[in-house]
Amino acid sequence: MKLVRLSSGEEVIGKVVDNGSDVTITDGYSLIPAGEGKIGFMPFMAYTKAKQGITIPKNFVVFMVDPVDELVDQVRQMDTGLVTPKSKIIS
Repeated sequence: MKLVRLSSGEEVIGKVVDNGSDVTITDGYSLIPAGEGKIGFMPFMAYTKAKQGITIPKNFVVFMVDPVDELVDQVRQMDTGLVTPKSKIIS
């Protein structure tokens, strides 16, 4: 899972495949500022029939990075309904 910043300023988190001159984003969510230090999520291109993902030329991608684990867990929870427990060492 990657966090992609597009040249439009939009940030998208999802599964990313690098195709050379472009990238394909599947299961993506747009990150939306939701007030003081909070982030909201909206399905990326939800109003389309693009079930196989959206392919974007790399000249529209500013950067791609690995998101923090908490963000990945939140997206995974939205996709599957599964809650990932915090890892703790039992002593």
